[in-house]
Amino acid sequence: MQDNSIQLNAIWNDFPSIQSDLAEVITVIQTDLQAKNDDVQAALIEMMTTGGKLLRPALTILIGQMAPNNHDDLIHLAASVEMLHSATLIHDDIIDSSSTRRHHASIQAQLGQDVAVYAGDYLFATTFHILANHTHNMETARKATSFLESILNGELMQWSHYYKLDMSIEEYLEQIAGKTAALFEMAAELGLSTATEPVDDQTKSNLYAFTFNLGIAFQILDDLLDYQNDSATLGKPTLNDMREGVYSAPLLYAIHQSDRVHDLLQIGDAITDAQSIEIAELVHSTGAFDQASELALTYTDQALDALDTLPDSDSKDILIDLSDQLLHRMV
Repeated sequence: MQDNSIQLNAIWNDFPSIQSDLAEVITVIQTDLQAKNDDVQAALIEMMTTGGKLLRPALTILIGQMAPNNHDDLIHLAASVEMLHSATLIHDDIIDSSSTRRHHASIQAQLGQDVAVYAGDYLFATTFHILANHTHNMETARKATSFLESILNGELMQWSHYYKLDMSIEEYLEQIAGKTAALFEMAAELGLSTATEPVDDQTKSNLYAFTFNLGIAFQILDDLLDYQNDSATLGKPTLNDMREGVYSAPLLYAIHQSDRVHDLLQIGDAITDAQSIEIAELVHSTGAFDQASELALTYTDQALDALDTLPDSDSKDILIDLSDQLLHRMV
């Protein structure tokens, strides 16, 4: 049963036409999650219905609405995208030993790492249960599996790149193409799969290009925020990724331009707060922050160019405004 007290993220205040669809997504999540443990069930529902933007299911819905569609399938597949995203976040928190997620205690902090692994696995299983019941051709199932493989390979690449001081920007982009952009592309694929009339190949290609570039730009911007905002704003410890050996675009540019940054990072996980702050300052003073911002703008422009080629529709207008709000929040 839907909890009507749940409020959508404030980002949707500017887009009232999609609010009822997102509320339906939340209802599906609340209905379809039936973990056989009360604590796990409560923790999962809290995680998935508080604080999150529901950006990925919104992409599924808006892209699906660009053609006549099966509404029930569309809402359920949008919910499955959010479940898959949440599963990856739970496993990220386990790997990072993160105590918080979206300003709340993470599931692994609440229930322990062992239970959190089961919770993440349960979300994966529920995701594929929904896919099995709301996709109606084998090609969609194959693509969904392929996207999941890309997401997991992106996570594995990140793991293999921990503390890699000679990591290239190209390796970083390949990593986030899997870790982040693949799920954005999957959102597009699942939305398109609910069409009750054929969608032409060029439109599909443009939508995949839009979501891929949106995902890349979104991740670069998220990484830039680590060097701009504090932990109270972000809901996670500022610069924590750097301490744990996860090097993103602004830091990689700084490594390539400053011997001091390179030398400090050789300390590894023993780096102090003062040294972390010094590196963050060097990210700005070397121009690395600006370089990463330019990289984000490149992918932002490519995303919006792909979107501009699509036929006019209410969904397209919302996607343009939403993308502008998300991608121009800082750069």
